[in-house]
Amino acid sequence: MNLQEPTDSFIQATLRNYESIEGDELNIKLQKLFNEFSDDKNKYDVLIKVAALNKIYSTAITNITPVVDKINNIANLNANLGSIDSYINLVDKISLVEWTNNKNDNFKRNNLSFASKYVHFLSNREIPIYDSYIWIIIQAYLGQKNQVKILFTNPKDYQDFYATFCRFKTIFGLEGYSNYKIDKFLWTYGRELIKSIEGELNLDVERAKLELKRRIKKSQAVL
Repeated sequence: MNLQEPTDSFIQATLRNYESIEGDELNIKLQKLFNEFSDDKNKYDVLIKVAALNKIYSTAITNITPVVDKINNIANLNANLGSIDSYINLVDKISLVEWTNNKNDNFKRNNLSFASKYVHFLSNREIPIYDSYIWIIIQAYLGQKNQVKILFTNPKDYQDFYATFCRFKTIFGLEGYSNYKIDKFLWTYGRELIKSIEGELNLDVERAKLELKRRIKKSQAVL
């Protein structure tokens, strides 16, 4: 299957669909939460924000304490935020967490999607969220444009994701759109395709993602 060209009319139609299905109200409320509890040196401010994102977005973090501690410690060490680069670097700084339980078992988890959501709101929604829907669609578009084989490998880190996101905007001449709007366009389009496959084949979301990837790969020219 070939993706529909990201023309202005298609992007606007997809964003209108986003407004009708999801809308910005939740994002606006979460932004108010981040603005109100803005001291990342305060563990309770961080705890409230981490718990809210984990619950609302179902990011499946079973132990939020090391996540809170990591954010809190990073904030104490590096509180100078404001530039896009500083926010991009912060995502990678807080995404990887390690902890030891009371049995001295060691655990490690990379919360890249969660960390991008957290910093998304810290940046007043200037940097895009890393999400599997978005990543599938970006790679498919770039592969379709350049006629190269797509492997659908995960990004190495957030910097890799952001560089690819910006390359997509540049290649398709979408620099006039904010990162936020392109973020929502890609997420909504990915969601629509995956939901369609779920209904067509009666699959759960993870299997529908695999089927979407299979169909996209099948349509690509193999060089």
